Amino acid sequence: MPLVKIKEKGQLTLPARIRERHGLAIGDYVDVTEEGSRIVLVPQTFVERRPAVDAAIAEGLADIGAGRISPRFDNAEDFEAWLETDEGKLFARAK
Repeated sequence: MPLVKIKEKGQLTLPARIRERHGLAIGDYVDVTEEGSRIVLVPQTFVERRPAVDAAIAEGLADIGAGRISPRFDNAEDFEAWLETDEGKLFARAK
């Protein structure tokens, strides 16, 4: 393992091959924890909040709460078969 030097403000540079292996890029986040005498960095994935996405999620949750949801499908064939049912035909006409 390569040695890295801690710089001003506690900054350090992760070697390029480690960043590449773990898919880390500028601006990415890592969780920093202690495990005994070790310092552990764990890459974290965050999605920035977007008002339009938040509104769509809220609308979807409201639909679920009001019972306005269609069944879950595991593949396109299941969806196509459902479209042939009475419920599926009502759904297709509503769109």
